[in-house]
Amino acid sequence: MKRFVLFFVCATLLSSCHQSKSDIVKDYFEAINSYDTEKLNQLLTDNFMYCGNDTINKTGFISNMDYTKNIGQKIIILKMQDLDNVVKTEEKITTFVDSLLEVKPNIIRKRTYIFSDCKIKSIILDTALYYDEYVKAFNEKIVPLNFYVLNQYNIQNDDKAFVENIKKYVTEYVSLPASERKKYSSYAYLQGTYESDDCVFYKKLIFKGKRTVTIIDGLFGLPFATSYEIDENLIKIKTDKSDLLFEMQDGETLIGEGFAKGTFKKTN
Repeated sequence: MKRFVLFFVCATLLSSCHQSKSDIVKDYFEAINSYDTEKLNQLLTDNFMYCGNDTINKTGFISNMDYTKNIGQKIIILKMQDLDNVVKTEEKITTFVDSLLEVKPNIIRKRTYIFSDCKIKSIILDTALYYDEYVKAFNEKIVPLNFYVLNQYNIQNDDKAFVENIKKYVTEYVSLPASERKKYSSYAYLQGTYESDDCVFYKKLIFKGKRTVTIIDGLFGLPFATSYEIDENLIKIKTDKSDLLFEMQDGETLIGEGFAKGTFKKTN
């Protein structure tokens, strides 16, 4: 009887480790893509560590699942190598946010998976291809969305409600006419302070929201608040005499005409 019990225990232990390392990684991706925290917990050792830009333990890694679920993150395996003690992968990351906002290129990650007792002990980020290009493209698309959500719902992009409802906000935003989205883009990039070294009458322009701008005059440094409006790439600022006209050269530069003639550079 004892021999039978011993044999049964050994057989159970062996059967629990019958999977190849590649199969374990595939199960990991299935859990990640289905946001299955229970399955993910079973696949990782108790002392699991993720080593990327930051080092994250098992608890922190699993708790991040809420965020990836909110943004609809999916990971696609492009390549997989099952070596002696590790598995190396090449992976493409996608989210519905990137898809709806048409953010390209996707980040391609190369990672190494290390094992212990048929579980993943650590994941090491070896490199992230197209990261800088992705961040630039993402920021260009997300800044106008942030302004839209702030304007419509008075919710900042660092609020919990923003991430929890991001699918709703992105879907609403991309449903707007192209002309409206372009205006939100102009409003978003206009926000902040612009200073000029060569304009005689005006020193600073401080834009806040869709209507308000504060002008700092160049003679006495006195501020006065007024309104502005956007017409394509032109900005018209109301004064008690006549409108001031500026051309948006890019997201960082305004070119003034007439009494406001000069170059205004964004400082914050």
